[in-house]
Amino acid sequence: MTGDRVQSGRDGQTDHETEQYAQDLQDAIRSLKRAVSQPRGIAGPVTVNAVLDAVHAAATGFDQLLLQIERCLTRQHMDGHLAHDQGASLDEALDAFGQAVLHARNQGAGCGEAVNQARSAISGVQSRDQPFATSAPTSRDTAAGPAPAAPTQRAEQRVKDESKGLRARWFGNSRRGA
Repeated sequence: MTGDRVQSGRDGQTDHETEQYAQDLQDAIRSLKRAVSQPRGIAGPVTVNAVLDAVHAAATGFDQLLLQIERCLTRQHMDGHLAHDQGASLDEALDAFGQAVLHARNQGAGCGEAVNQARSAISGVQSRDQPFATSAPTSRDTAAGPAPAAPTQRAEQRVKDESKGLRARWFGNSRRGA
């Protein structure tokens, strides 16, 4: 927040909530890093999968979040609500911001893709010390059968094929204008 200055169109309560969500995200990441670094922070592959699922969801959500932030500033600029504190060109500052956001969005897409590949790579890994975790209890006889492996492999291949297209779309197009 900007000290005691009040910005035009600013809703103090909503802005405070938004800033609190951002701080909560930072705190959650710090707490997760701390928990994972503990000797018993990750008991096995089930925990790894849960962490990777959450990281993937967060990484794939950054693209939309950054785009919304950029659109917000663009709208405020178009409405004449922005100025540059140091007298520099506002258009140049917003252009540099847009380029940085585009780069961050590309990096975020790559991160999401990489985490998804990591999830796929260990999807069948389980601990010998813990029973295989599923949403419903199953016996060892039905859980260990080879039949489910074929659909999983096809699904993994589809994810890899789709992610190649996503990577080409994100990384290929962004470099044309740069």
